Amino acid sequence: MEALKRTIEMFCPQCGDEFPWHVMVCPKCDVDTVDRLPGPDPAPDVRLVPVFATGDAGVIAVARSLLDGEEIDFFVRGDGLQDLFGLGRITGFSFAMGAAEFWVREDDADRARELLAGLATPDHEQNK
Repeated sequence: MEALKRTIEMFCPQCGDEFPWHVMVCPKCDVDTVDRLPGPDPAPDVRLVPVFATGDAGVIAVARSLLDGEEIDFFVRGDGLQDLFGLGRITGFSFAMGAAEFWVREDDADRARELLAGLATPDHEQNK
């Protein structure tokens, strides 16, 4: 346990100086130290655009995997509703709820559309 305590460092959230684990108050700033500094400011609001839609649960999984693999941030609207009341298991598509839509940042839209283009089926075309 003593060896673990020696490896933990504390940081001043105000000046960013690093201290041993037992320093609880920054001697310069007189503020409590923390075990990690806060991350960067969150990204400003971004514009999301739809790039793909499908009701097929298998295609949804593949699309998620492709976007994750390319490290493209995405949001899926209506994904959990595809199997509402078991209808998705019978038909593969929930006509009452519509298709699951993939939305990405506007800057990533062209790349995401290109990546997902091969997944479009005649019944569930890709959003333009």
